[in-house]
Amino acid sequence: MQEDIAILQERLKNNPNDYDAMEAYAIALSDIGENEEALKNFIYLKKVLPDNPQVYYNIGIILEKLNKNDDAVIAYERALSLSPEDTDILYNYANVCIKVGNLKKAEEYLKKVISTDKDDENSYFQLGRVCSKAKKYDDAIKYLTKALELDSSDVFAKFYLAYSYKELGDAASAIKYYQEVIAQNPDYSWAYYNLASIFIEQNNDDQAILYLEKTLKTNPVDIAAIKLLVKLFAKYKKYAAAEKLLKQATTDMPEEADVCYLLAQIYKELKNKINYVKYLKLALKKNLTFSGNIKNLELEISQSEKK
Repeated sequence: MQEDIAILQERLKNNPNDYDAMEAYAIALSDIGENEEALKNFIYLKKVLPDNPQVYYNIGIILEKLNKNDDAVIAYERALSLSPEDTDILYNYANVCIKVGNLKKAEEYLKKVISTDKDDENSYFQLGRVCSKAKKYDDAIKYLTKALELDSSDVFAKFYLAYSYKELGDAASAIKYYQEVIAQNPDYSWAYYNLASIFIEQNNDDQAILYLEKTLKTNPVDIAAIKLLVKLFAKYKKYAAAEKLLKQATTDMPEEADVCYLLAQIYKELKNKINYVKYLKLALKKNLTFSGNIKNLELEISQSEKK
């Protein structure tokens, strides 16, 4: 890459008006992470080539890399005004619309892509993802199924398909696709967590515990999984297991107040007043991460010290 940049620099040195070389040079800079410098080159190109849609397209790409998504939307819109049928621009514009939360616009432009390219697996996947986020689960399933027809290895399509089935109440199909996700990617912690959630809804606590433990094996700092697992341990009075889990969590997440609060509740069940009060106070000390009501926590501390 550095050799390519050196060659392009030499071309520009010999001919500063070689706009093809300037564009290639800016893209090469962006490829190595020099996005600010790349953007400067494209802004110059915008001045000398104001009607070139690829210039605005590349500006949009770089602005996305710089997390300036609102500005990227404007760049892609200008590119589309100059080249409204360009599927690359349509696709990127749709994706940045997803980032800024404009799901309706994203869906509209992804549909334009597949109307031109009926075998664009990425667009079908993104359409499914958009519809899933918009809670249009029947449409999500339709597009995600098509994405998998085009690429059966798309693990993310399987994940969103499982989620859509779950939201529609089809637990059997959801479990099937989550299991496929896990078989393909054993470290996909969200798949384990969502399976656990389904088994909780089915009152299958043994399976729920199994999958929550697998969730935490792949992602030890998943606070939602920890809360659910502690709740299940407490339900069956497995206080030693809950204590062990939460003690490890205090090491893994030293600033997480909810972990301290849960541990306090376990010690309350164990009639260990010293540790009960200790971890309530630790939760209060870390109050910025506490998800409950601080005044209620303060009241609980006050009451615990009186007993």
